[in-house]
Amino acid sequence: MKRNSLLLCFIFLGLTVSLLYGKYEIFGYFENRLYILENPEKIDIGDYNRLRLKQTFSPSKKVSVNVAVDFYTFHGVLKSPLGTTGGSDADETDREKIKIDLDRAYVDLHFKKFDMSIGKQRVALGVSYLWAPLDIFNRINLLEPKEEKPGANAFKLYIPLGPASALTGVFSPGSDTGSSSSAFRAQTQVFRVDSAITFIRSGSNDLSVYGLDLRGENLIGWWIEGGYLQSHNNSDIKLVVGCDYTFSLGNGLYLLNEFYYDSTGAKNPIDYNYEMLLSGKRFTLGRTYLFSLLNYSISQYWGAAFSYIGNLGDGSFILNPMIKYDISQDIQVYSGAYLPLGNHGGEFRHRNQKIFYIWLKVNF
Repeated sequence: MKRNSLLLCFIFLGLTVSLLYGKYEIFGYFENRLYILENPEKIDIGDYNRLRLKQTFSPSKKVSVNVAVDFYTFHGVLKSPLGTTGGSDADETDREKIKIDLDRAYVDLHFKKFDMSIGKQRVALGVSYLWAPLDIFNRINLLEPKEEKPGANAFKLYIPLGPASALTGVFSPGSDTGSSSSAFRAQTQVFRVDSAITFIRSGSNDLSVYGLDLRGENLIGWWIEGGYLQSHNNSDIKLVVGCDYTFSLGNGLYLLNEFYYDSTGAKNPIDYNYEMLLSGKRFTLGRTYLFSLLNYSISQYWGAAFSYIGNLGDGSFILNPMIKYDISQDIQVYSGAYLPLGNHGGEFRHRNQKIFYIWLKVNF
């Protein structure tokens, strides 16, 4: 509780100073997520509430302070925002079911030739929708590709060189220089194709990544993102090839596809190490995957989506049908399911857990 009290004091102090001495904005959202988890032997229920407060304080045109705080309460089998892993929380105290997280706390500094961000911030590299082979700073959530990623403690330098060209440098300190991470990215536009080269060094994993990404639009949108990964003992390749297109059907039918190849994955399902998934060290176990997304606006208020995540090597996959209803411009309700199907010995059928959900989100 001491940590939470200090955090609340910090937020209150920031609010007071901001209101008195500079331009201040506060916004965010509240959401409730209810899950029904159908396992082969039983049905579990989980639910969590999340209040996210974002604050921006600008004492001058050259300086802005950004803070985002998440307040969570967990109920049933859920213990985290990703929360669909199940497990009993009967022995937890009420204090452990409540979480306050300072997710963003950084300063933006704007100069004539460059911009700098210092603190806990969102750091993203690459152009892919889901698989992100060049992004070592963020977790991958296969079930929700565009979930809000947690902040990383980093120094980020951005140097614009023209309308479509820039240099970006990132340094994320570890406990010592050997465990720190850094990245350098140079981007430009060649023949109307957005192009970038990236170098990443992850000290904690003893990993160097040499990356290239391309993004363009020729009748359809397309992108390629690849990385050559080199560690002390191994050399590997990760590659994403994607495309998207909006069909003139009704209010618009959007289709996206991404193919992913990862040479670090196992060729045979017998060699899958599921403990790597639970520990967060990996988010996939195989080598070849396909992600597809269909999104359709039924009317002004109703929308529907359908996604497929498949392990092409072992024949298992997850289907995610979803419908959305806009109660108003700032209030949405989502309902859907995650259905594991295909080969029973495959990666996505390992737990064989069906998930049904209904979510409410209120923006302010």
